[in-house]
Amino acid sequence: MTSSTRAIVTGVLLIAILALAWQVSTPILLIFAGILIACVLDAAVRMLGRVAPWPRPVLLVLVSLSILIVLISALSLGGLSLWRNIQDLFRLLIGEITRIYGELQELGLVQNISRSDIETMVATFFPDPGGLFNQASSLFGSTMGIVSNGVIIIFLGLFFAINPKAYRDGFLLLLPKAQRPRVSAALGDTGEALRGWMVTQLAMMVLIGSLVFLLLWGLGVPNAPVLGLLAGALNFIPFLGPIFSAVPVLLTLAAQDSNVLILGAIGLFLVQNLEGYILTPMLQQRIIRLSPAWSLSIMTILGTLFGIMGIALATPIYAVGRMLTLRLYIEPKEQGDDKAIPLTIKE
Repeated sequence: MTSSTRAIVTGVLLIAILALAWQVSTPILLIFAGILIACVLDAAVRMLGRVAPWPRPVLLVLVSLSILIVLISALSLGGLSLWRNIQDLFRLLIGEITRIYGELQELGLVQNISRSDIETMVATFFPDPGGLFNQASSLFGSTMGIVSNGVIIIFLGLFFAINPKAYRDGFLLLLPKAQRPRVSAALGDTGEALRGWMVTQLAMMVLIGSLVFLLLWGLGVPNAPVLGLLAGALNFIPFLGPIFSAVPVLLTLAAQDSNVLILGAIGLFLVQNLEGYILTPMLQQRIIRLSPAWSLSIMTILGTLFGIMGIALATPIYAVGRMLTLRLYIEPKEQGDDKAIPLTIKE
């Protein structure tokens, strides 16, 4: 087969694979989300295995039960009233925007606008929590609801975490024997990077949520637990998450006096910069460096194609794609030696 023929065949196969991936994009996102869950479970199992060298299934059961107990405890300590608190926060945001807009009207800085227009504007950026479940069902498709897909993601994560090596080796059997060592090393590096990124993100979510809650609680701001939880959850989305979470916090602070607003804004600024420029880089020293411009570009593309789910998974998808491209295409092409199998990332 000539080089031109090989290029044509490769292009046709690539187009066919992309078309197939588009048709089954919903299951692919589900599987990838399950892999992220498996990364978290695998990291916890490895840490527990250093203390208790028990069989992996036993450690996985202990980790899963611990996570379940934590979730049940969180619900019993007030998590069940979270939905009502979010709805209260939604109404509070409308009230504060209306008040601020009224003051701007008195100063002659804006034109007259009705409360219904303000409610529509707020609903555009912060959808009414009462309809979120109806909207969320479309994230994974209309055939199955969000609860069913959540169960699928959880069980995929559990199955992958029970014996990840078996799934990897089963995939390698489909490849030519000469390519298996390099692909195996690439998959190992990809799993390590993905696991480290996921654990780092979860740690940052907990830390940011706790710091924002303590800041607002110390200032006597209402709905501090909800705002802290919202800030922590949105921090999972790089770049855009902190911006999204800052808007309701600042609007809530605007309901207080000017001193509280200034102190809260400064505190929020310090918390976000502490996370973005100090803590996260320190925790991600052993993880691949992702270009912010490319990360944001891919987040925009996947968000347009797949909505919230695409935005949330954009960065780990980029990390996986970058690692596989580096290991399986760029390094072999530069080295010209398929026998060399690098195991570490060049910084």
